[in-house]
Amino acid sequence: MRQILLAAALAALPAAAFGQGAPEAEKGPAFAAKSPVPAYFAPEANLGKFYMYADGGFHADWYVGYNNCWVIKLPPIPTGGYAKAFIGAKLGRAKIKSWPDPWDTTPIPGKIYMALNQTPAFNSDHTYFLVEAADLPREPLPNDSMDGVDSARWIWTEVPLSRVSADKENYLALWSSSRYFTSASSSPVIAAGQSSYEGENAWLNRSIKGNAPSGEGVLETPISGMKPAIAVKLVPANEYKVFIKGFSAGLSSDEINVSFTAIGEDIRAAWLEISYDKFDWQRVTRYMYKAPYFWTFGRTELSKDMFYLRAAAVDNLENTGYSKEITVPAAPAAARQQPQPSPAAGDGQDEGQDE
Repeated sequence: MRQILLAAALAALPAAAFGQGAPEAEKGPAFAAKSPVPAYFAPEANLGKFYMYADGGFHADWYVGYNNCWVIKLPPIPTGGYAKAFIGAKLGRAKIKSWPDPWDTTPIPGKIYMALNQTPAFNSDHTYFLVEAADLPREPLPNDSMDGVDSARWIWTEVPLSRVSADKENYLALWSSSRYFTSASSSPVIAAGQSSYEGENAWLNRSIKGNAPSGEGVLETPISGMKPAIAVKLVPANEYKVFIKGFSAGLSSDEINVSFTAIGEDIRAAWLEISYDKFDWQRVTRYMYKAPYFWTFGRTELSKDMFYLRAAAVDNLENTGYSKEITVPAAPAAARQQPQPSPAAGDGQDEGQDE
C-alpha cells in the first residue's frame, strides 16, 4: 500500500519538478533554492569529472598564465531564490622558485583573476580578484618532500548576484597578471574534465599579456572534448554557522604553536589572522584545506611587538566563523637569546561567530 501511495504522489508532481520538460535555460537543481545547498553551473554538469591535470601527472600545458586565458560560455542561469553568487575555478600545482629542485621553497608570486560578462568582452568592470598563487596547493617535487603539497581545490570569489544573467549567456574568463606565469613549469594548473558536449563553449586565448581579453578575437582557439574547471556557484540564504573550538597558542622564545578545530557543515578552508587593534585583521597563513589544523610561526616572524591572533574558517555556503582572539605579548629581548617556554594561551573553548 505504501508503494502505491508513493507512486501516486510522484505521478501527481509536475514533470518540471524533476527537470523534465523545462526550457534549457531554466534547468538546474529543482529544489536548490528551497534547501540550504549551493547550486553549481559549469561546462560539465558533474563537477567530479574535473580531476585531470591539476592533481599531478601529465599537465597538457593547461596552466593559468600571463599569456594564457581560459574562457567558457554558460547558458542563462536561474538566479531566483538565491542570495549570493560566486565564480571560481579548480586550481593546483603552484610552483616554488627553484622547482623542480628543493633549495628555494618560496612560492612564485602571482595574482589570478576572473571576469564575468554576458558577451565575450571583458574589462575592469567585469574583473574580480580570485587568489594569490601562494595560497594554492603546491606542485610536488620529484625527489624531495615539501610543505603545502595537496590536491587541486575549488577557489571562489563573490560577485554581485545581478552580474549573473538569467536571460542571457554568461561568459567567464580566467588568467593571471604575473609575468612569471608563461609556462607550465612556473605556473599553477587548472583542472580539466572530459565532456561529450559537441558545441563550442570553451576557448583558450594565448594573445593576452596580463589582462583580460577584449575586442575581436577573444574566442581564439575552441576547445573540444576537454573543458576547464570554471564554474558559477549560487548560494541560498541560510542560517548555518561556523564555530572555532579549542583555539590555543603555545608560546616559547623560539616559536608560536597554534592549533584549533573548525565545526560546521562542509568546512572548505581555515586560516589564521593577526591584528594590532582588534579592528583591522590580516590573514597571515595560506589556506588550510584539511583538519586537523596546526600551524607554527617563528617567535618574531609576525611581529616583535604585542599583537592579537585569531583563527577563522569558511564553509561551502560561504559562512565564515572566527575564534576569540588571543593576546600574544611582545617578545622579550632576553627570551630571543635564551629559550624559556611559557604556558599555552587560550582556554580551549573559543567560539566562532558567523559573518
